[in-house]
Amino acid sequence: MKNWILALGAPLALSAQPVLAQDADADKAAEEAEVMAALTEAFAVEPLTTEEEARLPMARQVVDKMMPEGSMQKVIDSTFGGMLGPFMDLAAQAGPDLTETIGWDKSELEVTDEQVKEIAGIVDPNWEERQRREMAFLQEAMGEVMAAMEPAMRKGMSEAYAVAFTTTELADLDAFFSTPSGASFATKSFELANDPRIMSAAMTSMPMMMEQFAEMGEKMKAAMDDLPERKTFETLTAEKKARLLELSGLSEADLKLGMEVAAETAESDSPF
Repeated sequence: MKNWILALGAPLALSAQPVLAQDADADKAAEEAEVMAALTEAFAVEPLTTEEEARLPMARQVVDKMMPEGSMQKVIDSTFGGMLGPFMDLAAQAGPDLTETIGWDKSELEVTDEQVKEIAGIVDPNWEERQRREMAFLQEAMGEVMAAMEPAMRKGMSEAYAVAFTTTELADLDAFFSTPSGASFATKSFELANDPRIMSAAMTSMPMMMEQFAEMGEKMKAAMDDLPERKTFETLTAEKKARLLELSGLSEADLKLGMEVAAETAESDSPF
């Protein structure tokens, strides 16, 4: 009896799957909206007073000079060229990640740096170009995200400056004079870096940022479309297989398994 019930119920269950999928999508969207609402509420700020509203146009003028259009892109460029530059250089010097080619980390094998590069070159002759494109894409993608945030950041900073500085101070700052008001700006600017108004404005951009991140995985794949696929164990010649086995010290079974895992990971993995 139970088998008949299951047999009859199976088509009904299958027919209900699209509805269930829609319900799941709706539940996920509702959950994300709830999280965003909670974050927005957590960073909520008091409305500007009448006096602060009156100072807002002058504050905008100051902020526009401090953060002209394209400023956030310059921040990203300087970050990659400055703080992250040495780390990127070290990553390039370290060579390829063998987990992406044969599924085994260098630390798990008795191989030299030159052998690591040779292994990677056998499976993926374009590993250096692939690595270069990944870093270039990351910089470009982050620049796009930060540029999209820029209007909200400028709005938040303008409100924060309207709250923090007097009309006289804003006028002096606008002229960039070295005055007592300028000194006041210098001391307060560090405090304003974490002003809740700035954070609140940034949070309003979160839905847009999440949408962009969701699309970046596909954009990354598109950026790699013209590169040949990495070789699989099956597509390697006997000579190349033998060389990989010699270099890695792995058994044929372990090498094959590792490369299969690496291929599956590369297919499903995304930096975003």
